[in-house]
Amino acid sequence: MTQARILSLTTCCAGALAAPMAMAGGQAPGTPISNAVTVSYASGGDVITLPETPAASFSVDQRLSFTFAPLDDPASVNVEPGAATQEIRFLLTNTGNAAAPFDIDLSAIEDQLGLSYDAEASGAEGTYSVVLRSAEGAEGTPYDPTGTQATPALAADGSLIVVLRASIPRSASDGQVSAFEASAVPLAPGGGERQPEVTGQGLEAVDIVYGDPGGDGREAGSASYRVLAPQLSAVKDVVVISENRAGGFDCASGAPEVGAEAFVPGACVEYTITLSNAEAASSAATLLAFNDALPETVSYTAIAGNNGFDEVAVRDGVIRGEVGSLAPGASATVRVRATVD
Repeated sequence: MTQARILSLTTCCAGALAAPMAMAGGQAPGTPISNAVTVSYASGGDVITLPETPAASFSVDQRLSFTFAPLDDPASVNVEPGAATQEIRFLLTNTGNAAAPFDIDLSAIEDQLGLSYDAEASGAEGTYSVVLRSAEGAEGTPYDPTGTQATPALAADGSLIVVLRASIPRSASDGQVSAFEASAVPLAPGGGERQPEVTGQGLEAVDIVYGDPGGDGREAGSASYRVLAPQLSAVKDVVVISENRAGGFDCASGAPEVGAEAFVPGACVEYTITLSNAEAASSAATLLAFNDALPETVSYTAIAGNNGFDEVAVRDGVIRGEVGSLAPGASATVRVRATVD
């Protein structure tokens, strides 16, 4: 008897709950199924039953099927520079009628973040690792996706969460992406080799059949990390407010003098520091701060203006400015006056 191969391994960016429905469970492989026909007829006022009863018997074959899909919707995970152990999750569900181990492979298809595989799962910056969870909230078991490694045998109707963990580099910039393809294939009992199709074993023996859309017993899905970060720029310039040639100019509050341009000793100069977050940035800059040490050859005079900073302070010749949040397209500017020694 030949049976149609049914391997339903499906990935769907809408998450596991949106995966196409697949036949699950059913009679275990090798279960005998038999039925007989009783034949009788009337003769001489009696009912005669044939002594030999025709019967048909067979054993249930194994349907090897499973689904494999991103667990979260959307499959693209937004992350910040320096964020540790950021997770992408896939759900593997055995919809067949017998327990089976699987092999999970993972490969980078785009890696602007330069992530490297960490077999120790240390969570070090710029690395990723893989763990398996038997259920939500369960402790993960390390798994090596770089070779052929069997997962625990997954019971019929059983599920396994495959978790990719990455620690994002602090140097990551806004809009950078690292995308991964994850794939799953069934392995033979014991997990040594990929499980082949087995057919033609006869009515009493067990065939193994599967039939994924590609006919190759492998399905893959992709998910990615996308960095959301501010796009910061800083500008600092200096101009002469007054050359103060005759002395007596009030550097703290005096109006700029037309034509002043010589940085002579005694001149009043003004530094302007501007921090900006580009309009195209994906996120605000939070807890933004700068430190600016004035040259030893000038003497601090006063803060001449502040536009956008929550706090500006000067201590021991060092200017510090802070702003809690700088939205995309916003800027903060401070003007500092000093006298050339």
